[in-house]
Amino acid sequence: MNLDTDTQPPREAQAGRNTRDVRVAQSLMRLGAGVVVHASLPLADLIALAQQAAERGSSLTLRGAQERSSADLERVAMAGQGHVTFDLCG
Repeated sequence: MNLDTDTQPPREAQAGRNTRDVRVAQSLMRLGAGVVVHASLPLADLIALAQQAAERGSSLTLRGAQERSSADLERVAMAGQGHVTFDLCG
């Protein structure tokens, strides 16, 4: 008998939550709102959100940005064109 003692949700549940978080963030940004998301979202989603922030003139804040590589953060920063804030505090 296997007991799962990991407190993390299954990958499928996490992926579903990530997808929902991205959709909600995109919807709010379309309305001109600034949003805060966790930097653990897939890089492609972070880049898309950063591009949308730049296009809409809104702001995107990445919590837990210290968990990403410098190269990833630079890609998001370039996509956001000054509309992304990185929370590097742990």
